[in-house]
Amino acid sequence: MKNQSYYLELIGRHLAGELSAEQQQELEQWVAADPANRAFLKETEQLWNASDAWEPPTFEADTRQAWAALDQRIDAAEQRQGGGGKRISLSVRHGWMRYAAAVLLLLGAYWLYQGLDDSPAPKAIMASISTGAGEQRSVVLPDSSTVVLNERSTLNYPEAFTQRQVELSGEAFFEVTHDPQRPFRIEAQGASTTVLGTSFNVRAYPDEPQVAVTVATGKVKVEKTAQEAEMLLLQPGETAILDKPADELREAERSNALAWKTGELQFDNSTLQEVAGALERYYGVDIRIAN
Repeated sequence: MKNQSYYLELIGRHLAGELSAEQQQELEQWVAADPANRAFLKETEQLWNASDAWEPPTFEADTRQAWAALDQRIDAAEQRQGGGGKRISLSVRHGWMRYAAAVLLLLGAYWLYQGLDDSPAPKAIMASISTGAGEQRSVVLPDSSTVVLNERSTLNYPEAFTQRQVELSGEAFFEVTHDPQRPFRIEAQGASTTVLGTSFNVRAYPDEPQVAVTVATGKVKVEKTAQEAEMLLLQPGETAILDKPADELREAERSNALAWKTGELQFDNSTLQEVAGALERYYGVDIRIAN
């Protein structure tokens, strides 16, 4: 994974007009990955264009003579070192100085971008989507991940993703866009679910004693929010249960976890208690079985 300084260098070369086709593609991918990256590039280009329009104050000096004197001193230094140095024309030196100026400008903009002036970071603007009884809704998140909300559910998420983190109350099915540099995290009633890119179901209603996470594809990490050292790694078809009253995280059988989304209930060698539990969740009723 390339660090931030690598992309700063790419932007510097972009400003100086020295990007190769491959580097241009890398820069475009970095810009497309996050709205914050796009905004940073735009601001830097504006600063660079403004610096081109700035005219330094005039002063009495023979600049041509000064450049010639500097050139002679560089040649003399090369000769003292054995004459093996490569001679660089003033036009090339001027291009190198322009690139160096771009890098310096980037560093200044980067310090502002990172908020090194100790000013508080702007608070993320949050969006919220909710469903009523018997209602389901779909939403596409800023990173192109999709979420289908079940009834009586609420999803809170930032309008622009820097870190991919959302809050869920209720039930939802997630299809997360793969991004190895930015894990996707769901906070739901004391359970934290972390993924890179996969599909899974989270059921976390405030009035229910359990939070259930069931994996459809890929791998999912589930942990207790207050105690991240306690965690489970789930494979497709596996379910993690957080028992809220007991504060216990465990694996469990959870048949028909996606029935609300698929519209199908399937049972195979299930106990009567398991069948009754699935029917209760699906139809929202209380089933009592006499002895």
